[in-house]
Amino acid sequence: MSEHYFSQQADFPTKIVVAALFITAFLGYLNETLLNVALTTLMQAFSVSKSTVQWLTTGFLLVMGAFAPLTASILQWFKTKTMALLTLGIFVIGSLICAFSGTFAMLLVGRLIQALSAACAVPLLINAILAIFPPHKRGRAMSLVAVIFTVAPAVGPTLSGIIVDSLGWRYLFLATTPLALLAMLMIALKLKHNLMTITRPHIDLYSVLLSILGFGGLVYASSQFILLSLPVFAGLMAVSLGSIGLFVKRQYRLATPLLDLSIFKVAQFRHTMIIMFMAYFSFMGLELLLPMYSQQVLLLSASVTGLILMPASITEAVFAPIFGTLLDKKGGRIVLLPGMMILVSALGLLWWIMSIDTPAILLSVIFALFAIAVASAVTGETHGLNHLNTAQSAHGTATVSMIMPLSGALGVAFFIGITGLGEQMSLATEPRMATLDGMKLAVACAAVLSFTALFLATKIRTEYDKKEGHYVH
Repeated sequence: MSEHYFSQQADFPTKIVVAALFITAFLGYLNETLLNVALTTLMQAFSVSKSTVQWLTTGFLLVMGAFAPLTASILQWFKTKTMALLTLGIFVIGSLICAFSGTFAMLLVGRLIQALSAACAVPLLINAILAIFPPHKRGRAMSLVAVIFTVAPAVGPTLSGIIVDSLGWRYLFLATTPLALLAMLMIALKLKHNLMTITRPHIDLYSVLLSILGFGGLVYASSQFILLSLPVFAGLMAVSLGSIGLFVKRQYRLATPLLDLSIFKVAQFRHTMIIMFMAYFSFMGLELLLPMYSQQVLLLSASVTGLILMPASITEAVFAPIFGTLLDKKGGRIVLLPGMMILVSALGLLWWIMSIDTPAILLSVIFALFAIAVASAVTGETHGLNHLNTAQSAHGTATVSMIMPLSGALGVAFFIGITGLGEQMSLATEPRMATLDGMKLAVACAAVLSFTALFLATKIRTEYDKKEGHYVH
């Protein structure tokens, strides 16, 4: 017997509900990088140091990473309409606190409130998509998630620069508020159905604490890798990894775990999560490394560097829907295997062409290839989620939301750390050449690691029952 999906109901406003939840998630991830260009302006406005102002970005990532495991339980406590309005309302409150803040502490509080909203936004969208669409129609809808994860963070700095220069930094928060209010209005008027089963599971406070210490600490240590001394970094990593170990052990002991880790026993889900981790790990690391390479090695201007990165966003926005359609028609293998072949090839090609006079247009083309690979990986996560049962779905989406900030932070730390190691090992006497050697070592190591994703992509299996309308487990 086929399961019931809301898109099959003639009176269900599918497009409006998905659009409203897409706006919610997009705003959350847009704000992840929205302040990057404005940090210098905010340092001057509040008379704070560089290390202090970085907390506006670091704190946002930390809260997202720490609270992502909690969303699996939270989503089962409230009706979908209530949860969506709460998520958007929290975002609006955080934005208004930021916009009208008179002190840096007040601005930081507003940012952390925004991050709480962002932590819930993507799980809310993905769970809604799983409830609205049958498995063979989810791919195209889930391609929206790929757009959120890559286009939103990429658009943030560009949008930030325009707003700060033309209107002032406070409008960074005021400009997004009307969109959030519009989404709230759409949800309030049109969402009459509850999309998820309310079970109100017990929330284990000790697990919450371990999650904050473990995942939050790991994101913080990784994102602050450059600024922390080696002993402090090592200590934070030890505490974080130890807390994660205790968190994992406790989940298996609880009757109602905060995050059901048994989902990783589902091989197709496990494979897609590791593939997504590796792809986003490389993409976010390179999104930091390539601007450094273009400015410190190629000696290009900041504006040219921005132009080098811009085509990747356009490419991703074009290919995500294509991958979504392919996944719906042919399954996950045809999306993930070519995508991971592109990832490995792009890393190898980047390592091969990196020199002190690499053409900027070639660099731009290669980074666009990485965007295609990420679009493949993020859209392909649908294949893994389709192999989870209804009770596991909320935990699967919580895992997705936890992997994204974690893989991004670890990717940045990896590329910066290996580059620094390569510079120390380099025999070059000129700093520019030593930097190049360090960056080539980082890319080479990433290329080797990327074969893990390619290997797992070969294990993706598509067994789809068209009559029943679902994947065979």
